[in-house]
Amino acid sequence: MSNTNKMPEAEVSIRLAHFLLLNQMAVSPVRVAIDGAQVKTDERIHSQLESFMNSLGWVKSQSQESGSWRGRYTNQNVQGVIEIHSSSGQGDVSAQLNSGQTLIAESKKGSMMRSKSSEEYPLMREAIGQLMTIDSLPDNPLLSVAVPHGEKFIILAERWRKAPLIQQAGIKILTIAQTGEVYGF
Repeated sequence: MSNTNKMPEAEVSIRLAHFLLLNQMAVSPVRVAIDGAQVKTDERIHSQLESFMNSLGWVKSQSQESGSWRGRYTNQNVQGVIEIHSSSGQGDVSAQLNSGQTLIAESKKGSMMRSKSSEEYPLMREAIGQLMTIDSLPDNPLLSVAVPHGEKFIILAERWRKAPLIQQAGIKILTIAQTGEVYGF
């Protein structure tokens, strides 16, 4: 789904969901919200979502509508289900964690290399703003920002994890590597 320089938002979200189930950190299903515009606008395809899921070992259940990337995906090597939907207002990734907390993550796309435009700042600030303005929270939420494990995102994440209000709000800043590793839990 991604090239070596950029990671789309959908990939960030899916890799986080995969990581949670692979490492038995979450109760199934892990829900991933993907805006249809991230997949296709008009006739332009932005990402091959189902092919990417298949590359990670996830296969869409046969009972789902054909031709749609939405649905429940299973993996014979990972216990659990990733449910991909396009409903807004629930976070880009939501999961009941084994710790008893409910993860709500806002994901952002981005460059793996340091960008000249410093797009990382506004992307991370937007995600934090989205978390801070959620209409309703489940009991015991774990709010998180999920961004690519790119050079500038790593620097910002390390610095912002120490920010007093980020700590007070309990927001986790997670960086997601193209190898599937997640940093910041």
